[in-house]
Amino acid sequence: MRGIIIAVVVVALFLLLVAWMKVAVTVVFRHAKDDDEYKIVVRTLFGLIRYTIRIPLIKLETESESPGVTFVHKEGVGGTRTKKEKKSKWTPRDIAHFFRQVKQFLKQVVDLHEIMKQFYRHVTITKWEWRTTIGTGDAASTGLIAGLGWSLKYTIIGVVSRYTKMKTVPVIMIVPSYDRAVSETAFLCMFQFRIGHAMLAGLRVVKHWNGRRLPKRKPLAAKQANEGY
Repeated sequence: MRGIIIAVVVVALFLLLVAWMKVAVTVVFRHAKDDDEYKIVVRTLFGLIRYTIRIPLIKLETESESPGVTFVHKEGVGGTRTKKEKKSKWTPRDIAHFFRQVKQFLKQVVDLHEIMKQFYRHVTITKWEWRTTIGTGDAASTGLIAGLGWSLKYTIIGVVSRYTKMKTVPVIMIVPSYDRAVSETAFLCMFQFRIGHAMLAGLRVVKHWNGRRLPKRKPLAAKQANEGY
């Protein structure tokens, strides 16, 4: 009996430790001519555990015999900067099937938007850098596009800072190039959250899978719950 109690205590302490640990996520998006890099790096256990997700380049094919969306995976060869490409293609039927699955998932999880909003409140953004160089070769159209770019960036920052904790001053920049056509951008975002909050969000998704709606909470109760961690 004593051994069972000790085992239960050890498991409980381990789960509490895991829930308290933070996950740090780094999102990198870089485009410069033919040199593209899209990846997500996930770190936890004080950086000892690291996992990199490389996002493939998306190309739209409309002139081929079978139009669709092509995903280009670039991989290094022999530890050098030379990269080879691996391609996979989604036909319009595959894309339609994917969106039907997403739509079905959104229908099955009741109040998914509210669940995600509660999770976003515990996400802390520690770094945000977004630099862009844009030009069409024409001064008038370049100025117009640059203005739209500033509006887009400020709008995105406003939405992100509303739903998450922005603990850094965002660094954004748009450099218009009036004498040549160019499109280059570099985006870096680092954020973190505790594993316990992610686990709680996952449990809520399971609980409300074709289940009841989330109870309406009073503002004071919601604030106290957000300060739980």
